[in-house]
Amino acid sequence: MSAPPTDVVDRLERLAGHAPGGTVDPDAVWARGRRRQGRRTASVLAAIVAAGVLAAAVTPAVLARVEPPVAASSQRMVLPDVLEAPGAWTPAFTVTPRRLSAVGVGQRAGLWSSSAALWGVDAGTGEGRWLELPGALPTAEADAQLSADGRRLAYWVTGTTPGEPMSMGGTEDDTPVVGLAVVDLETGDVVRWDVESEHGLAVQGLVWAGDVVWWQGGPVTPLGSGRTSTDIETHVWDVETDERSVIGGKDPRAALYLNEAGHAPQGFVTLPRTFRLQRVTEAEDPVSLRMDLPPDAPSTAGLFDPQMATDGTRVAALMVREAAVFDDAEAKELLVGSATEGTVVLEPVEGVGAQSLLGWRSPSEVVASIPTLVDESQVIRGRQVSAVDVTTGARTELLELRGALPVSVAAEAWTAEVVEAPDAPFAPDPRLVGVGGMVVIVFFVSLVRDLRRRRGHP
Repeated sequence: MSAPPTDVVDRLERLAGHAPGGTVDPDAVWARGRRRQGRRTASVLAAIVAAGVLAAAVTPAVLARVEPPVAASSQRMVLPDVLEAPGAWTPAFTVTPRRLSAVGVGQRAGLWSSSAALWGVDAGTGEGRWLELPGALPTAEADAQLSADGRRLAYWVTGTTPGEPMSMGGTEDDTPVVGLAVVDLETGDVVRWDVESEHGLAVQGLVWAGDVVWWQGGPVTPLGSGRTSTDIETHVWDVETDERSVIGGKDPRAALYLNEAGHAPQGFVTLPRTFRLQRVTEAEDPVSLRMDLPPDAPSTAGLFDPQMATDGTRVAALMVREAAVFDDAEAKELLVGSATEGTVVLEPVEGVGAQSLLGWRSPSEVVASIPTLVDESQVIRGRQVSAVDVTTGARTELLELRGALPVSVAAEAWTAEVVEAPDAPFAPDPRLVGVGGMVVIVFFVSLVRDLRRRRGHP
């Protein structure tokens, strides 16, 4: 048997020289080494987890800076050809756009859960992102509304209440509506109108007439056994002068159905009574217009979705022949008439039906939608929006609406150019980014330890 190589002998002698003298307890040395190894492993694992959590937490902020919204001119107004909520992880606007052409409600993701949030479409670029507004309480029942020019946004706000918070349905809820807020998109200034209430407010209508916002609501009063009552009042708020008034009692303005309002020049129109249209502007009291149906319309017919043309000369509405069996997803007959001497004589636009009317694109083109996707619960999740020429019946496709929650489009936006929707910004799930970072660190630590072992280190 040959002698060991010289370098091996030298290494063994050096190890023997560093060996502890005296009696050594092998078990104690082993236990101490295992504890040290455990501490190292725990430290490495803690570092890996911390790095993953940090990556997940900072990813949205980093993406917001890496993918800032495209700068836009406040004078331009466009609509994207696809109108839908942004991706769940899409960053919010870092700076509120100076004008919005549309707003809606969607589900925005968080690290631990998702929640309802407001989103908007930049009027200058057509890009959609989430809106971060103080106190906002977005729900499908209480949507936000844009002024006609897209420069102001009114939305419901939440806050604290002296008593048990209650939702509009009468159930306990820790996020009650307590009032209305308006944000000036050009300056970013936010003003609020909070209404004193013990449990919160029930709200049901919100609409603009120039610089004046009309809204309806009242305090929720519990009656026991899950029942509630509410005295709905109409609130009128001139945002320009901050003049506020509450209308109630027998005032005819208190009977306006603001949750069914349609667009009109410098104001809105409603149908508070069957076949009786009310036009409201910021400059004058409501004007009543009688709606005369076509001669062949049955007595059971009903009118919906009134909209006044951009020049105020025509009114469009949808008619169903059996109002008692109204089907939201069913196409209805399109009627149009000229407003003269307090009367609108409606006539059908032959061969044209629609599910809803959204506004006017020009004095001769009304904006209508038809369902393209209805789920198993009969909820409309896709709509094709078109411009319909009321003189010829010709239909021109404008854009596609995707999603079931309400979308508010500024009245002037319906007259604007429709552009190709900008590509969504890169917005991966931060949790996946964190997991990916942890995997990379684990691989790197394993590689380092493997290299150390190969070089004779413990």
